[in-house]
Amino acid sequence: MGRIRDAVVIGARSIARAPIPAAISTHAMREARQPYPGGAVQKRHAIDVEMIGRTRCVWLDRHHADQGLIVHLHGGAYISGPFAADWSWLSHQVDTRGCAGLMVDYRTAPDHRHPIAVDDASAVLTALAADGRMDQPWVLSGTHAGGGLAFIIARHLREEDSIQLPAALVAMCPWIDLELANAQLAETGNADPVHERRLLRSAARTYAGRTLLSDPDLSPINGSLEGLPPVHLSVGRKDLFLSDVQVARLKLEENGVPVDYRELSGRIGLRIRPRGGEDMERLLREQAELIDRVLTRA
Repeated sequence: MGRIRDAVVIGARSIARAPIPAAISTHAMREARQPYPGGAVQKRHAIDVEMIGRTRCVWLDRHHADQGLIVHLHGGAYISGPFAADWSWLSHQVDTRGCAGLMVDYRTAPDHRHPIAVDDASAVLTALAADGRMDQPWVLSGTHAGGGLAFIIARHLREEDSIQLPAALVAMCPWIDLELANAQLAETGNADPVHERRLLRSAARTYAGRTLLSDPDLSPINGSLEGLPPVHLSVGRKDLFLSDVQVARLKLEENGVPVDYRELSGRIGLRIRPRGGEDMERLLREQAELIDRVLTRA
């Protein structure tokens, strides 16, 4: 009986680590895309869909915008999203603060390539500012690719005066190096599925097109991180991006940017479904405290 059990365990581990072709993983991610919030989120919030320029955006409780605004950039490796986890996070923070939330459903590859995500997010903010809807304090947030994109957008806003900087930036497991060049990736390789790295490499090449993956508008870790608003930065200790996020934390602190940092025991990663547990509850609480603090102060 012990031999059978050992064989089953070994077989299960082998299957879990088997490299899944990127095409299959990519298709599964696109099928998991959730352009409209699920039933639980719809019951808690007033939902409004608005086309801002060429970008589809979804509001949660737009009527509470005078209490502040959270602009969220979804994950999905620039090839899919938003996912249930994006909606769940935004819903939770909007509920906690009593403010409005805006999901920016920026266009993705392969139909739309770099710099479309930057252009879409920037155009949405520019249009809202022109309408006087960015006069209230706001927070910029993002998960995975959206977290990296949030750093890029914040850097662009820092260099212009037409839109006020967000009061804070919340980045969860941000993808800030599309080259995946960090040698320390190997240190988490035993804990992360092989196919995730393959998928990310394929997604990066697809989205980047002819642009070098090292370009700071693709890999913000290669650009300046000074002059940014307060940042809440989080990552899982088993995430592929752990080393990159640790480097980003050091760079932010060296540049005098206030940073709240949290490492979770497991993974955040390319998460499609919401993650529970004490670690996540603590993370949500810390993020909510920062959001409330900066929106109240602003």
